[in-house]
Amino acid sequence: MASKRRPHVEHENHDRWLVSYADFITLLFAFFTVLYATSQADLKKQEEFEQSFKKQFAGFVSSGNGVGQGHEVDEFNPKNTAFVKLPIERFPASGSGAREVEDHVERRLERDLPEAERKETVTGLQHDAVGVKIQLAANKLFPSGSAELKPESALALDRIGQLLKDANRKLIIEGHTDDLPIKNEKFPSNWELSAARATKIVRYLAARHKISPAQMVPVAYADQKPVVPNDSESNRARNRRIEIKIVTGSADL
Repeated sequence: MASKRRPHVEHENHDRWLVSYADFITLLFAFFTVLYATSQADLKKQEEFEQSFKKQFAGFVSSGNGVGQGHEVDEFNPKNTAFVKLPIERFPASGSGAREVEDHVERRLERDLPEAERKETVTGLQHDAVGVKIQLAANKLFPSGSAELKPESALALDRIGQLLKDANRKLIIEGHTDDLPIKNEKFPSNWELSAARATKIVRYLAARHKISPAQMVPVAYADQKPVVPNDSESNRARNRRIEIKIVTGSADL
């Protein structure tokens, strides 16, 4: 008599969860590997950008255009610039009050210019019924008795130029001197010097930042509008300045 076979009974596999767990761990590993690789790439790009900027700026202030070498900055050559496009901050809309515009300009200058550079270049900021006035130290921008821009003025001028471009308003650029007489082959008096300096800034803004010449007016005041008495060298230095007025009120240009 043939013996009966017992049916085969499969035992339940209590370790099947290990397969799913292993798959899950593998996916997590892949996910964090991708995150790490991405973050490393961003850091590398940032470092490359910083090195590129440093190299570009170093090339601008050296190799024939160095600070203190007596060379003039070629402000119309795009290769010779420290200009870097900064994050856009919307300028107050047309019709905004002068105080609102002044607050915006002050924030932008604090954000865009290093403190030491800002203190050396921007000597005043105020507003009146016509608009907002930015005072710039002529000693920082021009050599004594000259209307040619210094190489070290590039950073400040490019930051301020970007600000003025964003403003998209009429601009009055004033040239001011102290009361010491000047007479050389190029400038017979302070009137010609102040006019040449104001015009140089207008040409710079038009060529570099593409601000329409129709928006700008250069004005020469020579020594006729001092901010302080010309009774000391420090006061005369304050009076040697460029004033850029962003028009917010009504002004016929």
